[in-house]
Amino acid sequence: MTSAVLSPAYLSAVLAFSLAAKDSLSNIFAGIVILVDKPFTVGDWIACNNIEGTVESISFRSTNIRTFPQALVYIPNSLLSTTPIINYSRRGKYRLAITLGVTYSTTGTQMEELVAKIKDFLMNDPDVYKEDLSVNFDNLNASSLDVRIVCYCRTTDFDTYCKSKEKINLALLHIMEEVGTSAAFPSTSVYIEKAPAVSQPEPKQN
Repeated sequence: MTSAVLSPAYLSAVLAFSLAAKDSLSNIFAGIVILVDKPFTVGDWIACNNIEGTVESISFRSTNIRTFPQALVYIPNSLLSTTPIINYSRRGKYRLAITLGVTYSTTGTQMEELVAKIKDFLMNDPDVYKEDLSVNFDNLNASSLDVRIVCYCRTTDFDTYCKSKEKINLALLHIMEEVGTSAAFPSTSVYIEKAPAVSQPEPKQN
C-alpha cells in the first residue's frame, strides 16, 4: 500500500486558504465585538492607527472611515480590535488651553488685573464650566510674560466649540486693551559694545 505524496503547490494552496480563512474569521469575530460593544457608531469622529475621521459604515469584515481630507479608508476589524481607539464624539466637554504671552513692559499691577479680569470673564461665561477653571501667571518666558488659561466648554459639537473659542479670544484682546498691555511676539535683542579706541603712536620727528 503506497501513501499519496502531496505536491508543494497543493500544500501552498492549502496554507494560503487556511491563512485567508483565519483572517476572515478574525475580522468577522472582531466585527461582532465592535457591533456588540459599540466603541463607536456610524457618524462618530474617531482616531486610530494614525487615521482620523468620521465613521461611514461598519460591516462584519471592515470599518470605513472618511478622513478630513475626504479620503475613504478601509480598516480591517481585526486591526481595530487590537489597537487603542479615541472616540472624540463621546467626550462630554471640550478642553480649551491657551497660553497668553504679554510684553515685558507689563507691570505687576497690570498682570494682577489681567489675571483677575480673565478669570472673572470665564466665571461668568455661560458656555464655560466653572469647575476645573484656572487662570495663572505661569512663566517668565524668553520674550513674554505667560498667562496660562485652562477651561472646559459646555459642548461636544466642534463648530460650537470653535465659536466659543473665538468669543474667548476676542474677550482676551479687549481685556488686554482695558488693562493697557499687549500681546508679545518672539524677539531677540542684540547689544553691540563699542570697542575702546586704540591709541596710535605719534610719528617720529626728524
